[in-house]
Amino acid sequence: MPKIEPQTLLTVCAYYRNVTDTDILALERRLLQTMDMIISKKKRMAMTRRTMFQKGEEHNKPSGFWGMIKSVTTSAPGSESILYLCLILFLSSGPKAEESYLTVIQQEVDALEELSRQLFLETADLYATKVQSKETEV
Repeated sequence: MPKIEPQTLLTVCAYYRNVTDTDILALERRLLQTMDMIISKKKRMAMTRRTMFQKGEEHNKPSGFWGMIKSVTTSAPGSESILYLCLILFLSSGPKAEESYLTVIQQEVDALEELSRQLFLETADLYATKVQSKETEV
């Protein structure tokens, strides 16, 4: 009995695989869902960046409630009040939390983009397999 190489066996099995239109449509649907998820996460990132930018502009202006507290608690250099320090810590924790949120979302987007590349390649492979199977039938 002749010895069959694993690579040859995989090639033959892939060549004779029966690919249906349903298989291709299911994979295309999954690819489209992945693309929709990427788009929604990128929109969320853009909106978060916009609010960070707007908050950054507001923090530079001493107006509103926080501006009043800041102006009241400001004292001579070297004698900062506890309220002022708490206010600074509170205000500085916001952007860092948003930046870490953006980092997590970006990692999710990167993973989804890699998944979409793999799904696209798999879809193209199914189309090629379907064409090859039709050619062998003729």
